[in-house]
Amino acid sequence: MYFEEFKEGEVWESKGRTVTEADIVVFASMTGALNPLFLDEEYGKTTRYGSRIAPGMLTASLTVGLAYQLREDPFGEGFIALHKFSGVAKKAVKIGDSIRARVKVQGKEDQGDKGRVRLILTTLNQRGEEVMSMEMEILAKKKGS
Repeated sequence: MYFEEFKEGEVWESKGRTVTEADIVVFASMTGALNPLFLDEEYGKTTRYGSRIAPGMLTASLTVGLAYQLREDPFGEGFIALHKFSGVAKKAVKIGDSIRARVKVQGKEDQGDKGRVRLILTTLNQRGEEVMSMEMEILAKKKGS
């Protein structure tokens, strides 16, 4: 999307995606996040979660990926770069949970030939519970620039 196409207050919601054991094992192995909370079911049973959980950064990555797949295409042709990113994990995501992304255009700032767009990404599980909240600021081209 180009800067002009973002409308403050607009909200989009992605399709769902189920988090699998393979997702967790590959992510943990690839990133070096070899925490037993992610990889050892017996250890996970001894924690307050009662089982293994997905790494928070995996949940964040999957949520951003779901946002990339939105029909509106906020990270398409007009996208320049991710400028800022922050997030808060609110609930654990476990193997078998299905998550979806809700994306809200929180604000925008004109900067001449481009603009900054602030997006709020909320990760929801299959019960509609908020499991993560993230704020992203992206740079977007203006049409014709």
